Amino acid sequence: MKKILFMLVVLIFGSGIIVAGEVPEDIVFVGDSIMDSSKQYIAPNFKNPYFDTKISRQFSTLPGIVTKLVENGKLKTTLVVHLGTNGKFTDKDFDYVMKMANGKDVFFMNTAHKDPWEQEVNKKLKEKVAQYPNAYLIDWYSYAKGKNQYFYKDRTHPNDKGQRYYADFLTNEIKKHYLEENKEEENKDTKNNDSLKNNPSNPQNNDGNSEKIIDLRNLTKDTIKNY
Repeated sequence: MKKILFMLVVLIFGSGIIVAGEVPEDIVFVGDSIMDSSKQYIAPNFKNPYFDTKISRQFSTLPGIVTKLVENGKLKTTLVVHLGTNGKFTDKDFDYVMKMANGKDVFFMNTAHKDPWEQEVNKKLKEKVAQYPNAYLIDWYSYAKGKNQYFYKDRTHPNDKGQRYYADFLTNEIKKHYLEENKEEENKDTKNNDSLKNNPSNPQNNDGNSEKIIDLRNLTKDTIKNY
């Protein structure tokens, strides 16, 4: 039994996957062929994930996809998007998606490929994400660019090894986000509790030994001796 548990721990941590405590269920993943090729490695890392991926998908189709997800009750918690490999997108596309997300967390993964619109897409994603408090950027470009051992000859689509590399990276980024968010909340609660403990006006800090207020004008000699 101990041997089995040890092997399980090695498999989990050896894969580079962060085991998180409070990661949302029912995360929706929308992407093109890059995500599509790796979804079999992503799926086991989350509870009840939903994938809508398609080869050669354009970012411009995202508003329609998200509309259907909302109408069908699929978008319950978090949306993860990896599009832009096959072309640019407009402010209108992005803004519509964020409106439909209605405050839910939306992660946008940038692109790593050899086409001329790569930098334009990545720059615009960074700018648009900064405009929304519930939008987050996953920097696939910095993580994967130039690591040709993980890609086919087109330097765009991950090979078998790269698909696992992609899945581990995406999983870690999402789980790390929620782990850090939970830590921040815990630290905030601890700080608030410490502040209350150190506040002399807090009734809970009163040990019952209130100070005696003495009016010296009304004291007699015998009374003074008692003090």
